[in-house]
Amino acid sequence: MFVVCLLALSVSLDTLGIGMAYAMSGICIPKRIRLFIALLNGVLTAVALFAGSTCLAGLPEPCFRLIGGGILILLGAKTCIRVLQNKGEVQYDKDNSRSIDIKEGSALGSALALDSVSAALSLVGQGTIIWLFPVCTAFLCGAFLWIGGQRIYHVRRLNGISGILLILLGLFRVLPVFF
Repeated sequence: MFVVCLLALSVSLDTLGIGMAYAMSGICIPKRIRLFIALLNGVLTAVALFAGSTCLAGLPEPCFRLIGGGILILLGAKTCIRVLQNKGEVQYDKDNSRSIDIKEGSALGSALALDSVSAALSLVGQGTIIWLFPVCTAFLCGAFLWIGGQRIYHVRRLNGISGILLILLGLFRVLPVFF
């Protein structure tokens, strides 16, 4: 359960950065849109878990470990590279209204869910506890969007830490296959 919660935290830290970037830009993410984005994140993550469980049923456990660990390592590396390149956040306020509407929230929520979906696929084969993952990611997504909107700027570099955590989780998942 600890690994599932830690993984949810790792993939959700980007959401904190998005919330802070929007707050710094003066863009508001209304409460109902934050809730929608969080629910979308949870639903897409649950769908990925179900699809992954269905598609990979019957594979031996070492295959799950290699595939899942590889996904986590790649996800962590991508996160670290993005932080090192200091790429700006994609702006989803397409109509320049300074507020995210439902259509823009759908795009933002889908983009934020991509890391969670990838991480969910890495959990396939871990037993029933993995179904806690979509709940954790949905909760953390909503919480981090709210916290990020509170103008707490000094924690912006947490995204780099999340990349390192993802790589470590991936290594811990892959290494037992070889030993």
